[in-house]
Amino acid sequence: MEQTGIKKKSCFFWLFICLIAGVLPATTAAISNQGWIDVQSNVDGASVYFDGKYQGTTENGRLLVTVYMAIPVRTVTVEKTGYTTAGGTPEMPSAGETTGFYARLRPITTQQPQESSGSLSVDTSPGGAAIYLNGYFRGISPVSLDQVKPGSYTVEAVLKGYTTYTTLVRISPGRKTDLYCTLQSGPQLPNVVYITSDPTNVFVYLDTVYMGMTPFTLRNIGTGGHVIELNAPGYDNWNTRIHLPDGGVRTVHATMNATVPGGYSPQTASVASPESPVSPTTTKSGSAPILLIAALGLMVFIVRNQAGGK
Repeated sequence: MEQTGIKKKSCFFWLFICLIAGVLPATTAAISNQGWIDVQSNVDGASVYFDGKYQGTTENGRLLVTVYMAIPVRTVTVEKTGYTTAGGTPEMPSAGETTGFYARLRPITTQQPQESSGSLSVDTSPGGAAIYLNGYFRGISPVSLDQVKPGSYTVEAVLKGYTTYTTLVRISPGRKTDLYCTLQSGPQLPNVVYITSDPTNVFVYLDTVYMGMTPFTLRNIGTGGHVIELNAPGYDNWNTRIHLPDGGVRTVHATMNATVPGGYSPQTASVASPESPVSPTTTKSGSAPILLIAALGLMVFIVRNQAGGK
């Protein structure tokens, strides 16, 4: 009887060892088969998709998603109504680690309807005068200009042997403005260029030589071609080329564009594995939970059997 009891206990012991041997590899494989992608965004409530499959919404600027090594994620898309959609290719984490993916969403602004353009027709007496619009050469009179944005413009008619004709015209949406310039013979005035900008107090350079700050007037400039350049900290450089005949007045206006960093493209960066991952999904390990329950049940059975034998 004693030997039979020893054999039973030995049998139960080795059965227990086999069950544990089956549970541990399955559990270890479950842990080593997964990682996390930490999706971060500047907008809460944004929907996150992995390869087109919904994963959840960002909260407090992030969403931690469990991923599996056997199923690599190829694309991440983050979107929310009223914002531009951001996306890119994430960096797959190593087993048990976390990588980051940042998506910046920008508000969608409603574009104002564009006002229709106007047109301008300029003729001179005598003909053949050079026509300038806000300091830009637009042709030899008679000149017809279409698709002119509404607003006020300085028009100049320049012809050798005649005094430069300068006037201000206003272009209205959907309307044609006719201008007739009668040129008077006489000496031409020295070349003058009025330079304005938005914003003001911008540095002005004429042919790379610093001249002053806007608004600024350039006087007694030589005839021929010249390059005017404007720059200011925080704004893109602005430049244009003008041609000055034998005397005349030019108006140059520059709208400066604020410097904007290079176009955004989502970037990924590895980050330390969180101490407490947010709700990692249970690994689909199949038989691991069943084997664990069976092992625990067997242990209870052995303990009771030993207590009954005593």
